[in-house]
Amino acid sequence: MRMKTRITLTVDPSVSHRAKALSRGRGMSVSSLVEHLLLREIGETAKAADTPRFSTRWAGRGKLQNKNDARFAKLKAKHGL
Repeated sequence: MRMKTRITLTVDPSVSHRAKALSRGRGMSVSSLVEHLLLREIGETAKAADTPRFSTRWAGRGKLQNKNDARFAKLKAKHGL
């Protein structure tokens, strides 16, 4: 897997707010949205879009050591689990 390059973009605040809302609605980051739009503009397919999100790849892989822990009970109640 290649490392990504960090760039800085300067946009109007209203564009920034709308881009954040759009990316949230699509379940992706603004960086992913911009990358997808740039790839589409230059005529390439978005290979990164086929890669599952980090949370999807790791969902259910963590194992809890002690489910009877008081901290676990508080977190479970707090997050409605």
